[in-house]
Amino acid sequence: MIGNRTVFISLLCSSILLLGGCASQSGNVAEYEKDAGRVKIKNGQSGDHLSFLDAYDPFESLNRRIYRFNTVVDDNVLEPVTRAYEKVVPIAVRDRIRNFFSNIGDVLVMGNCLLQGKGEKTGEVLGRLMVNTTVGFFGLWDPATKMGLIKYQEDFGQTLGVYGVNAGPYLILPILGPSTLRDTGGMLADSFSKTLAVGALQIDAATDLALSTVDGLEFRASLPFSYGDFDSPFEYNLVRTLYLDMRELLIHDGSYTEENRKSESSRKSAGK
Repeated sequence: MIGNRTVFISLLCSSILLLGGCASQSGNVAEYEKDAGRVKIKNGQSGDHLSFLDAYDPFESLNRRIYRFNTVVDDNVLEPVTRAYEKVVPIAVRDRIRNFFSNIGDVLVMGNCLLQGKGEKTGEVLGRLMVNTTVGFFGLWDPATKMGLIKYQEDFGQTLGVYGVNAGPYLILPILGPSTLRDTGGMLADSFSKTLAVGALQIDAATDLALSTVDGLEFRASLPFSYGDFDSPFEYNLVRTLYLDMRELLIHDGSYTEENRKSESSRKSAGK
């Protein structure tokens, strides 16, 4: 039901706002530079205690420019349009829309659970699909959650991570926001899968565009973050750390221990 446009819009909203939305580039914040893995404030104060913000980011200069571009797009286009959508569409209707697309998304989640060899989780997601598609009237309602069937988040980027694929360099994608080389490849694979589904269901382009636009607006409206919500001279670094840690948590099903961090750090070094 959702093709390339849905992936584009959904990732546009989720990536740059879920994590990227907690920061903005203000001109009066302290400038800094990285040297041998250390963060130094240019006024001479050492920033060794901020070393946890470091990551494999060989394209940082370009990433920062794209980040600022994404800030402008969100402030001047996405957020105003989304706020107008919230005022026009009643919350009850928005709940049905959100549940509908969440139910469709569970098909992709189930496929990735299967690829990862997570039999129990695959069964739970299948149960959600069956309950919400039938009792929930094609996913417009979500009785599965009330029955204790958890909503999971799995994508092909996570699947690659489960099989040990290195995250690679950190990237800020135009409009789409924070990513890595691995997650970008996973995003393309998920997009291709959804495109095949749209073709198999013979959904025309106009309908696909309308559904994708509504899905993206609802996704953006459900996120409480906007650029500039937090003010820090290390906003870009914080966003990067939050994104990378979040992805590790998802790959390890919430079990992100110090060993996970050390393992990922060694993989980053190997990637250099």
